[in-house]
Amino acid sequence: MALKARLAEILEQQVEGRGTAGIAVKTAGTAGPVTAWVPSAADEEPGYLAYSITKTFIAVLVLLLRDQRRVSLDDRVARWLPGLAGAERISIRQLLNHTAGVPDYGGMHAYHEDVRASPSAPWSFERFVAETLEKGLSFEPGSDWAYSNPGYMLLKRITEQVGGGSFATLIVERIARPLGLARTFVPESLGDLATLAPASSRSLADDAAPGDVRDHYHPGWVSHGVVASTPTEIARVFDALFRGRLISSASLHELTTLVPISAQVESAPWGRPGYGLGIVGDTASRWGRLWGHNGGGPGYTTSAFHAPDLGGVSVCAMCALEEKSTAEQLVFAVFDALRGASTGATPSSS
Repeated sequence: MALKARLAEILEQQVEGRGTAGIAVKTAGTAGPVTAWVPSAADEEPGYLAYSITKTFIAVLVLLLRDQRRVSLDDRVARWLPGLAGAERISIRQLLNHTAGVPDYGGMHAYHEDVRASPSAPWSFERFVAETLEKGLSFEPGSDWAYSNPGYMLLKRITEQVGGGSFATLIVERIARPLGLARTFVPESLGDLATLAPASSRSLADDAAPGDVRDHYHPGWVSHGVVASTPTEIARVFDALFRGRLISSASLHELTTLVPISAQVESAPWGRPGYGLGIVGDTASRWGRLWGHNGGGPGYTTSAFHAPDLGGVSVCAMCALEEKSTAEQLVFAVFDALRGASTGATPSSS
């Protein structure tokens, strides 16, 4: 079965008419990704908020600055953000691999309460800092691992200072434009969401009434900023990144150097998962080595991974589906199909 038809079949099986979703697959030696989306009647590939896939973009910006010798991974955060609580004890590397001990707001009642009460009026940088870092580190930097969105907020602020431009500008100038990406950008207002796929969420109102994310959810609620894009363009970014077209080989080695993660993960398909610099990685998944990131938030779920041992394929799935997290399952279904095609086995569709 041709790849595009197989992608369409996987989408139909997993999405079951519940919303908008797309998959893009970039394989070695091809000019561009093979892409499919549902509803298939849409004239143009839908766009989505990438959510935490943005962390990979931030890591790339930091490593580009490192390649220019404008920043070191071992620099203390205090060099760039003096006066910030605990900054003299935290390195940029520790922010990138979540070993800095910066508290997260994911489980914070006040954060979710304020999102519901004022979805169009996000916290400021200072408020995010006050609610997290200024209340003390969760552990001594370098001694443990814990996922931290505010840690990447600090990295975003550092890239802006060192790079000499806004985060939105840096994404366009350092990543999107060099790769010829026309639909990858950083939304900074409600109006910027208008071009994205419709996405309903019940997390934006006190009464849990469903509402279109594009009309209510200010992207500033994602403390580190959020990239918007399409599966095709995200797949192209991951292909370029892991083929050495974005950062130096030395920086790519740093990116894929993993620390153990304390988060619980299902045993399959993971073997030995860890976290690098802005990526989740595994050297022993059922498809071999695996590098990538998932994302999720009001209205959208996303997933993008590169599998060097499956011929160097990059796959991205993005969904306007909040009630069932489908994106990662879509990516894994594609990997199973590709592995089955390469071995002659019957590909799995689950």
